[in-house]
Amino acid sequence: MTPASPRAGFPGLFFVLNYLLLLAVGLYIAHGQWLPPKDGPAALFVIAALAGYTALYLLPAWLLSALCHRWPGPRPARWLAVALASATLLLLLVDSQIHRLYGFHINGFVWNLLITPGGIDSMGGGDGTTLTVVLIAVGVVGLETGLMALARRRPPPRLRWRWVLAGLLLCMAGERVAYGLSDLDAYRPVLNAARAVPFYQPATFESLARDLGYTPAPRTALSVSADGPLNYPLHPLTVAADAPSPNILVLVAESLRADMLTPEIMPNLWRFAERHGRRYTDHMSGGNGTRMGIFSLFYGLPGNYWFPFLESRRPPVLISELQRRDYRFGLYTSARFSYPEFDRTVFASVPSSAMVSDDEGPGWRRDRRNVGRLLDFIGDDRTGDDQPRPFFGFMFFESPHARYYFPEESVIRPDYLRELNYATMDVQRDMPGILNRYINAVHHLDQQLGRVLDRLERDGRLDDTLVVITGDHGEEFMEHGRWGHNSAFHDEQVRVPLVVAGAGVTPAVVDRPTSHLDVAPTLLRRLGVTNPSADFAVGVPLDRARSGRYRLAASWDAVAYLGPDYKVAMPTNAGGLGEMTVARAGDQPVVDADAVMVRVRDPLARVLEDMSRFYRR
Repeated sequence: MTPASPRAGFPGLFFVLNYLLLLAVGLYIAHGQWLPPKDGPAALFVIAALAGYTALYLLPAWLLSALCHRWPGPRPARWLAVALASATLLLLLVDSQIHRLYGFHINGFVWNLLITPGGIDSMGGGDGTTLTVVLIAVGVVGLETGLMALARRRPPPRLRWRWVLAGLLLCMAGERVAYGLSDLDAYRPVLNAARAVPFYQPATFESLARDLGYTPAPRTALSVSADGPLNYPLHPLTVAADAPSPNILVLVAESLRADMLTPEIMPNLWRFAERHGRRYTDHMSGGNGTRMGIFSLFYGLPGNYWFPFLESRRPPVLISELQRRDYRFGLYTSARFSYPEFDRTVFASVPSSAMVSDDEGPGWRRDRRNVGRLLDFIGDDRTGDDQPRPFFGFMFFESPHARYYFPEESVIRPDYLRELNYATMDVQRDMPGILNRYINAVHHLDQQLGRVLDRLERDGRLDDTLVVITGDHGEEFMEHGRWGHNSAFHDEQVRVPLVVAGAGVTPAVVDRPTSHLDVAPTLLRRLGVTNPSADFAVGVPLDRARSGRYRLAASWDAVAYLGPDYKVAMPTNAGGLGEMTVARAGDQPVVDADAVMVRVRDPLARVLEDMSRFYRR
């Protein structure tokens, strides 16, 4: 067979060979890093997912080469195809190494750290690593060049492309359906296996299923040892023989920013903290939204772990330890436990009968009703053998949530915007009145907190109960050009109050930098757990927090390093490889973001370790 002429047709065989090559690499990665060969449904799911995703990985190279083949011609198209296919294969190989080391795929955080001067060194690399990468890149280009030469000397494959396309679409649709159904029924092998597919985008049917009247069966118990990519905790908990089992009450308010805790706005909580509690004045949530804020509070982990814990339906060790000790659970929210999915993360192993959601009417009315339910729960210590069981109580308050509703008796700022209409409002003109609405709503929250705190004091429960009061995140009112939360890591969105009171707590005001990630280690230490907190959390007990430390906050698709001098927010999704924001610790702009990145590259490398410590290596 004679070689093809320079004007030969488009090299379809080249992309067929690359498809098979990338599919083989993907299957090798999935098998070697997660997938147990005995799990048939998960294996079929991964094969179907990789069959479709491999085509997507190659699609940009194929399209651009096909366009180039038309103009300027076949020869440039072949070189472009080699270059793009080489880049695709290299990206997959690098991603497999990142996944092996850190448990997640290439994302914006990793990308920004890699391109920062000295970033590879701070991650433990060096000249040897760079040389190895260069040699692998040369080898990949050589391999692709050889595949192109082979493709030019062979006739194009006689495939029924209509059937090939139909097969790929069937694989794509099948894995979408399989993942969605596995999500509904908490079939964890498939949910965990999806994490082995580079850049996998989950599809869930929960809203559609609820609309069709389907409700998953309630879970009364859930093992915490399910297969998956997580290695959590690193070691089983060990508990002192004389470990105490105090009651624990966690009260969390929606959108409660730190500067609301004043004698004027929140007099009940302020007085309670003065008499009984420790008030932490430099405390950060672990997120700028409810999902990540609550997750970090109970797990002591940064928000990038939310996704594997959701897929694994794995509760925090704090909740598991309380259940082991037969605590009574009373959980109340003025929203829903199903959105965000705390019934599948934080409280995944708690019987659904212990969870009460109230989402009827304005938030302040829901809070009033739920406080009544919580007080009834706290007062019910009776058991069949007359031996009181310790309790764990949780309540999520909605009063400060937009649109900031409140009753007339809660008004302390009368100059508030009477009607908050999103369609007609003018943000600049109306923001002072909107802020006053928020302050009035927070004052109502304080009145409801006062009902709980007064009851604890009156009944003498502070001798046997640990109380934690905080916000899930903050709320911004255009101080930096934003309103609300979930949009940035400005102090107004992540700084929240924290008061800890009760059994064994000495009243004080603490100005050391603390975080939501420190709360779970603190509670577990109070429960007599002797493990170092690094076995199950990134945070440390509150009394071990030191000046000059960095803290972490997360959103749905970003993680923020909150250092003593700078803030660096970087995306954790693959689609935001170039996005990054850098500011001073107080949110003032910086002149040279690149210089700051070089300055903080070593702590950012430690952040990468924080984000990967509890993945199976």
